[in-house]
Amino acid sequence: MKISSKKLGDYTILSLSGILNASSAPQLKSYLEETDFSGSLIIDLELVDFLDSSGLGILVGIARRKKAANEILKLANLNDRVKKVFEITQAYTLFDIYDEVNAAAE
Repeated sequence: MKISSKKLGDYTILSLSGILNASSAPQLKSYLEETDFSGSLIIDLELVDFLDSSGLGILVGIARRKKAANEILKLANLNDRVKKVFEITQAYTLFDIYDEVNAAAE
């Protein structure tokens, strides 16, 4: 999995690419722990090819930490495969989800 970040206005955009599963979830967790992501965060999932329950679990964990800190977390650019996981698990009810990063940042 590739992870990159950039600023867009008041938001940090965290772009993920590749597979978010049991083997890559610890990489994302370590990245988040080593980097200051306080404040508003948008996670761009456009280039995520596959998401399993471990990947979804790490996203839920991020959402819980953001909520506990009264910070904003939004998801953007869910492709059809990732959307399907969110629909099947009804995880979409836990997140603010947008079609585009710019729409999420507005």
